[in-house]
Formats: sequence, C-alpha cells, structure tokens
Amino acid sequence: MSARKKEHRDRLVILTFVSVLLVLIYGPAAPWFIAADRFLFDQFASHVRGAPLANAMIISINPAKKTNDDILGDYGKLVEVIQNQNVGRLILAEPPLIGEAGQLPGWAALLEGDTPVFVPAGHRFADVADRTGILALNPDSDEILRQVRLWHLQGDIMSPTLPLAIALAGENFISDPRVSHADFSIYLTNYEPVERISSEDVLDAEFDTTVFKGKTIFLDASPTLVRASAVLPSGQFVTTSEVTAQLLADIEQGHTVVAPTWLRALEWLVPGLLAIIASLFLPSRNRRDIFLFATITILLVILVEGLFLLIGRMRLDLGRAVVIFLGASTLGWWLAGTVKKASANAFKRGNDFLAAGRLEPAFAEFRRCEANEPLASAMYKLSLAFEEQAKPERAEAVIQWMKRTQGSTHAPNKFSLGGKHGSPQRLGRYVIERKLGRGAMGAVYLARDPRINRAVALKVIPIEKEFEDEELEEARLRFFREAESAGRLTHPNIVTVYDCGEDKHLAYIAMEYLQGTPLTQFTDPKRLLAPNKALELCARVADALDYAHNQGVIHRDIKPANLLYSMRQDLLKISDFGVARLTDNNRTKTGIVLGTPMYMSPEQLSADTLTGHSDLFSLGVTLYELLVGEVPFKATNIAVLMTKISTEDPAPVSNRRPGVPPSVDAVLFKALSKRPENRFTNGGEMAIALRNCAKYAA
Repeated sequence: MSARKKEHRDRLVILTFVSVLLVLIYGPAAPWFIAADRFLFDQFASHVRGAPLANAMIISINPAKKTNDDILGDYGKLVEVIQNQNVGRLILAEPPLIGEAGQLPGWAALLEGDTPVFVPAGHRFADVADRTGILALNPDSDEILRQVRLWHLQGDIMSPTLPLAIALAGENFISDPRVSHADFSIYLTNYEPVERISSEDVLDAEFDTTVFKGKTIFLDASPTLVRASAVLPSGQFVTTSEVTAQLLADIEQGHTVVAPTWLRALEWLVPGLLAIIASLFLPSRNRRDIFLFATITILLVILVEGLFLLIGRMRLDLGRAVVIFLGASTLGWWLAGTVKKASANAFKRGNDFLAAGRLEPAFAEFRRCEANEPLASAMYKLSLAFEEQAKPERAEAVIQWMKRTQGSTHAPNKFSLGGKHGSPQRLGRYVIERKLGRGAMGAVYLARDPRINRAVALKVIPIEKEFEDEELEEARLRFFREAESAGRLTHPNIVTVYDCGEDKHLAYIAMEYLQGTPLTQFTDPKRLLAPNKALELCARVADALDYAHNQGVIHRDIKPANLLYSMRQDLLKISDFGVARLTDNNRTKTGIVLGTPMYMSPEQLSADTLTGHSDLFSLGVTLYELLVGEVPFKATNIAVLMTKISTEDPAPVSNRRPGVPPSVDAVLFKALSKRPENRFTNGGEMAIALRNCAKYAA
C-alpha cells in the first residue's frame, strides 16, 4: 500500500471512529461520559472565587435532644426577638415541619411583622407568609449539587427560586443581564462562609440583640456538616441555608455562573471541529508528532474552558470533547505504530527477496514501505539488479516509482564537463564532481548518478596499473567479490554500497555519500570527545560489526579514519568495507591484507585465519585512541610494533583521563586480549558492555 493510500485509509478510519464517538457520547452513552464534563468543571469551579453575602448571619438551633415541637418553639422565640430588632430580612430556608393539625394563627402574627420574612413554597408557613420562593436542590447523579433553576413552572405561573425571590424584593437590586439568558439555571462553584451564632446565645438575656439591625438573618436547625444537605463542586458540605446564602450573594452581586444558549451551541461545535482536525492532521504523522499535537490541542481546549469559567463566569462543558479527541489521537498513534511495524516487516522481506534474486516480490514489498533513505538505497539496488537481468523496463519502473514517492533528494546542479585535478569526467553512468580523498584501495570522488540525481561516493582503483597481468584477473575478481560482500550489508551504521563496475581501465564502487567527518578529527588530545560520547559511538560500531560478522563479512581495517560521523545528525557509519573479503569457512585465508598496522590484531599481523574478533580488537584500539588521544601500542618500526601488539598490555585509560570509569579498563583489557577466544564473544556483547560503561562516564 502506498503512503498516499495509507494516509487516505487512516483518515477514513479516524473520521469513522470519531463520528461514532460523537453519536455515542452525545447520544445513548451520554450518561456515562458526562462525568468528563463534570470532572473538568469541578477542577476549575473549586478555584472560582465566590461572592460573600455581606451583612449576613445564620442563627443555628442545635436540634440535639429536642423534639420537633421544641424546635418550633425555639423558632417562634427567635423570630419574635428578630422582629423587634429591625433586621433587614429574615430567611427561613429550612423550617421544621408542621403537621396538618398544627395551628398557624400564632405564626401568622409573627411572620407578618415589619421585617420581611421569606419562606420556601410548599411549607405550611407559605400559607401565612407573603414572600415565598421555590427551593429545590437537585444534585447530579454523583450526588454533587452543581446547578439550581431560577424559575419553576407551577401550573401556568413561573415562580422564582427562593434566592431569586429574595433578591427581587430588594429595593436596590439590579438584575444581571446574563441571568435572563441563563436558560433558567445558575451554577454553584464554592461557598463563602457566613457568620454563625447559636440560638442559645441569642436567647440569653445578656445578649446584645442590636447587632441584628439591618442584617440578613438566616434561621435554621441544621448544624454545619452534621446536617449538610448538599455537596458543592468544591467538595464543601453545605446546609440549605448556606446554599441559599451563596446563591443570593451571587445573584445580588452579579457573580453568577451561567451557561447562555450560544455557549451550549459551542459545546456541540467544538467536538465536531476537533473531529475534523483529528481526521485531517493525525494521519501520516509519526507517533511523536501525534503525541505532541494531541497534548497541545487538549491543553488548549482545557484552557479555553478554564478561561470561560474563571474570567467570564460561564460554564462551557468540553470534557466530552476532550475524550473524543483523546480517543482519536490514541487511534492515530496506534495506526502510526502499525504502519511503521508493517513498513519495517515489508522492508525486511523486500531485502530478503532481493538477496535471493527474486526481484518482483522484492519490488512489491518495497512499495509497501514508508519513504525514507534506507528504502531509497534498497530501491536503487533493485533497479540495478533489474538492469543486470536485462530488464531495463522494470529498472525504469523502479526509478519512476522512487521519483513519484520520494522526489529528488538533492537539488539539480550543473556538472562540470571537464575533470578536475586529474579526476575522470565520467565513470560508467556516474558524473564526477570532485575528489574527496584516498581510501585504502584508491581515490574517492564525489559523483552523481544522473538517472535519479543521487550523490554518491565513488571509490576508484586504477586496477590495471596496480597489478601485473598475471595478478590482474585475480585482483579484479577479488575487487568485485569485496564489493559484492559489502553490498549485502544493510545497516544504519554501515555505509551502503549501491553499485560496482569497471570503465576506462578503472574499477569503481558506488556507495552512499555521508556528509560527515572521520573520527580522526577527535584523536587530537586537545579535541577529544566526552568519554560517554566516545563510548556510545564505539557501541554503535560494535553493533554494526556484529551485524556484518553475522553476514559473513569482516572489515579488517577498523580505525578512526574509517568511521564517519555527522555531528549535525548524530549519525555514525563504518566506511570502506571495500577491503573486506567474503569469509569462506571451507577455505583458509592467508597473507596480511590491506590495513593499518597500529590497529591490527595479533592474529592479523601473524597472518593467521581471521574472524570477527579481529575487528573487535581494532575497535578496542580505536576506543583507546578516542579516549586518551594516542594508540595503546606505538613504535618506531613495524617489527617493534608487532612485538608490542603481540606481547604488551596497554596502560589503563582511567588513570590517564578524568571522567573515565575503571570499568572501561576491564572492557579494553578484554577487547585487546592477545588471544581471540578471550575477547568478547561478538560485537553485540561488546556494545552492551560499552553502554554500561557510558552510564558512569562523564
């Protein structure tokens, strides 16, 4: 499946998923998911500053060990005391029950005094009091009281709730313009405590009742906490009088939390908008981008809700919208992972088919992969393989597919028609641009493949000049065998070999061009890498060598000059596998091959049979040099050098450089063992040891 088709598929999957979520969460499953709205509201509501009811007091009767008649008696005494003190208003939010046989004439005289008295509708006091209001506290399904209706329909008449009725009776009350658009409901956040005094104190003969003058007095028999009638979003337990006091304060001071109709419409618009954003922007992105995008978007949505409530005092429920976007993001994250895994599996199968010479299945598998540089390298090899099988039309199909899906990886530039510094103008189909340097077997040029405009490093050997006629055929055979062995390696830390050939009496290998510098730049004692960085880079080399050795390829010339590192990309690659030879277990290799003596293993110097352990020895020498700025074995001539490498142990590096833990000495001692069997079993084992050391290095 192409990347474009995957993107369309993922977009369709996410869009379908969020559409189903929208229908469920705002439809049949709303009772389950509305908890998300409530949760977000509660988190912000506890930080909304309530409006304290000014000049107010609650007189509380202790109902302990008292009958209902006793409490009624205390109510009567207190009302009589309050009526005589010219209080502002008296509110009986939760008076005790009076049976049908109870007598009201005495209460009528008390409640019809000069002080305005407010009682809840539905209580028998309402039959003799002029000022009433409906007080219905209906908590949500989780037993938290979040909203109270301002108006209630009774028959054909709209009656106000008790706090609103109290506010409307005030001479200086100015209606909050938002309340008229609040869909008949206001929302509770927290409670600002009102002063409480006990009825026993008030009825004491020595109590100064003049303190009640002009105050708003609440009278109840509900001790705080013990007789709480509701729990607010802030987690506070409040009585009916306390709820009434808080609602009255919010209404009179214009601090009510409302939810206008247009805001309710926004609650439907935001989830739909988030669903569209999720289906448009999540497909085709990697997991990291999806995580960052989802996190930022969700935080913005939550911030918007918080600003509406904390600053605008308007309730905007976006909890379910967050759930929908979180679900879409999780699905996108999962789809990105499945695509990546499927792409990796397809890439592996494609390489296996390519190595087996089954080009058509390889092409089919590669087309299922995500476009990236390793895929481009593999497709390049595939196009060359099709050409070798005399199928130019299939090679062209591969090239065209690469152009459609990846485009040009480098901007086109004008090639020089003349060679520079003696370099050839063209080798095979490659156009030479400039000389990069010399490798172990010849010069290296920066060249370009004009068919797909790819920059390559071209290693060139004047093979006919380097070898006599009787050796030429063997050298040519060895050269192409080495290129073939290197071409089998596909690893992120190994320079990829694309092609090889011979033209104008020159043999060449076209390989990946890496804009990096050799690690020889960091062997100067004044420019050494940090110990933990040097250990990590060598661990990457060990991993790559482990892969190459499992493929039957030994490098034979591991040294800083053959390790290219791009600091900008933090990318390291082993170069110059051109000196490697395909290991043949049925045939003994003899003779010292190309390499650098000071990095060679004892068995390589003595022309013994080589294994991957020889590369690990050379890597140990390289690490030693990167850590202290000089190789462990030095001599003025090759004979003395060979003796030191074969017999002497190097000085511990932990004594020579601060920040290098002693564990590095143990790793180097093992890597530089004279006998191959005493070294690390393989590169993977050495990589683990190096990374463990890096944890404790500076």
